[in-house]
Amino acid sequence: MVASKIGAEVLERAARDVGVRVEINSLSATRHRVKVLPDVPSRCYTPAGHRRKGDAGDAPYQRESVGYGSAGRRVHAVCWHGFRDFFRAAFEHTPDAIFRTALDTWRGAQDFEARYAFSGTKNIGAPSAPTHFAEACRCPESGYAG
Repeated sequence: MVASKIGAEVLERAARDVGVRVEINSLSATRHRVKVLPDVPSRCYTPAGHRRKGDAGDAPYQRESVGYGSAGRRVHAVCWHGFRDFFRAAFEHTPDAIFRTALDTWRGAQDFEARYAFSGTKNIGAPSAPTHFAEACRCPESGYAG
């Protein structure tokens, strides 16, 4: 995604507050390419360094695959609820920030709050097996787009 009208330190603080991590490539002082990734706690790993199976290996805001033959598998990505909480935390500090994602463009906190719930109902699965973005996760809010 591209974040505009916001500082990198605000993005990092928002990620810490929510419990995710960010990779930031600054294009200018207030424009950045940002990846939001799960912050996998050490408890999710075995002593050999592998992710634990099932819930024990899930990071907060753990997203899962929706493809044929791979549906339900854990992927290294943040779910829709994690993005929602990250955006809210960022807008708390910089209400006029702009976030351009593959899903939508959010032009400030008011625009985000007015329209974010609909984005959770967008299909990210195959047309023959639709899956809403808010359903592709393992967090307690899975399926809830509010």
